[in-house]
Amino acid sequence: MQGTQLFFSNLYYFLEFVCVYFATILGFCAIMSVFVTGIMLILRSTVFSKHIFGRAALWCLLIPVIFCGKLHLYYQTYVGFKLFYWWYELCVTRWISVLYCAGIAVTGLVFITKRKRLRRRVDHLYDSKRFSSKYTIKEYPGQVSSFCTGCIKPVIVIPEDIDDSRLFVVIRHEETHIRLGHLWILLAYDILRTLLWPNILLHICVRFFKRDLEDICDAVTIQRGRINAYDYGEAIIGCAKDMLDIRKKLGLENGMSFAVDDSFKALRKRLERIACHKAYNTRTLTALIVVTIMLVVAGIGLVKAGSYERINYNDEISSVCFSNNFNDISDIFVDYDKSVVTGYDDEYIYVDADALFEKYPEARTGGGYFYFSVGGYYKIPGIGGGGGWGEIDAGDISSGTITIINHTEIDIWNRIIMWM
Repeated sequence: MQGTQLFFSNLYYFLEFVCVYFATILGFCAIMSVFVTGIMLILRSTVFSKHIFGRAALWCLLIPVIFCGKLHLYYQTYVGFKLFYWWYELCVTRWISVLYCAGIAVTGLVFITKRKRLRRRVDHLYDSKRFSSKYTIKEYPGQVSSFCTGCIKPVIVIPEDIDDSRLFVVIRHEETHIRLGHLWILLAYDILRTLLWPNILLHICVRFFKRDLEDICDAVTIQRGRINAYDYGEAIIGCAKDMLDIRKKLGLENGMSFAVDDSFKALRKRLERIACHKAYNTRTLTALIVVTIMLVVAGIGLVKAGSYERINYNDEISSVCFSNNFNDISDIFVDYDKSVVTGYDDEYIYVDADALFEKYPEARTGGGYFYFSVGGYYKIPGIGGGGGWGEIDAGDISSGTITIINHTEIDIWNRIIMWM
């Protein structure tokens, strides 16, 4: 019975630690993402407003953000302390951490439910025989904007009565979405929104994100498929007329639609870009992709270099306290220079008795206990565990170096935490 109670007690503290730790670092990432998203939106509407692939590359700025949860600047710089440390103090209040983790669970559940609902509806549609493709094509019995969905098993859905004149363009467009990995990219963005759910900008920017993916898909489809820009635009206009609010009924926001359910202004700009389409240089585009990947990797490297390690050991710090009453422990001495606790290993703690009595002269008369804490680790400052402890009766201490049994606290729960 005691073993069961101990297990659930340890499980509770483990889950509490995990909750506080991840809420803290993901909260830091969410705050950082607000600044990055703001900068990205400004650049998107100014410097890169006329550059389709440049606008898409800007979204890669969000990738290093997910690694920003353990930056030194949150604790060691004035600006970081003022802008971010308030979140660290909030997470010390356990219910804030629980609320953040609950928000992740609820947001993720909503996204999963929407995707499953759409997939079930698509699975009930019948296969189309009107056009051959390496991907499954299904027909919807009514008016709907053509779309694709499903990362592992992609499916293209087209309306049953779509004109044959538009069919070729529509299928090629959706195939391009799939081949470019847009469905996977959209899934990754949903995961990012789930983890950093307090950042409202990420949820608002979904429409801008999809617009940029659509612009890329338009440019690639027109060039690779050698489709006339006028015919392509006509197909978009025709599909946009058929949409109305049927798309919302199907929940197609989780897929990539041919004619996005967007404002007239956005549709007009998209058609203008198609009308002014100029062939892109594949070598230049390849170089842009390579440079973007290199910059993202370099950004992640810089972030990791300025962050705390996964495990940070407290090898150089020990603490000592003396008390005549176990329930009244005070006057804790932190030994930074190893003047009292000269060292320790897995079995023993080594203490300089003369230095100890110099620090606590009242202990020379005996009648009290010394308590020692050594080692341990931290994930970020203030959040860690492990280490060892020892105790000794002051009356049992003689001069010279004394040896105290080290009771280590590195159990399976701590091993898991250290691995995370």
